Amino acid sequence: MVPPIKIALDFNIKICYQLYMTFGRKIRDLRKKKKLTQRQLAEIVQLDFTYLSKIENDQLPYTPSIKTIQALAEALDADEIELLGLANKVPGSLSKVVSDKKALQFFRKATEFIKKPEEWDDFLTYLEKKKKQKP
Repeated sequence: MVPPIKIALDFNIKICYQLYMTFGRKIRDLRKKKKLTQRQLAEIVQLDFTYLSKIENDQLPYTPSIKTIQALAEALDADEIELLGLANKVPGSLSKVVSDKKALQFFRKATEFIKKPEEWDDFLTYLEKKKKQKP
């Protein structure tokens, strides 16, 4: 049986790791989960492996381009929006939506159903009516 203190320590370490997740750490975790070497991933996304190493070790003086982040997300089957958020590539006006998992889930689900611009108008009208109905 695993002692409760060990379980608590493991849990706290995991929580701390997630709280301090950086873009580079996330890329490394995703790459390792896919069992890819840095060279293999770099080749897939057409980057120099030394550049990828700097990304993973948070050693770049700037964040990678959106195009690079999108390529990494695709190669790693990762959430592009989450990676853009970790890389601080999300405009301030959208940062609240990106950082709120429920809001992000809502917008993803909405885009599955709403395909045309006028459907967004209909949805906004519906929300405004609901808002007026609240006491």
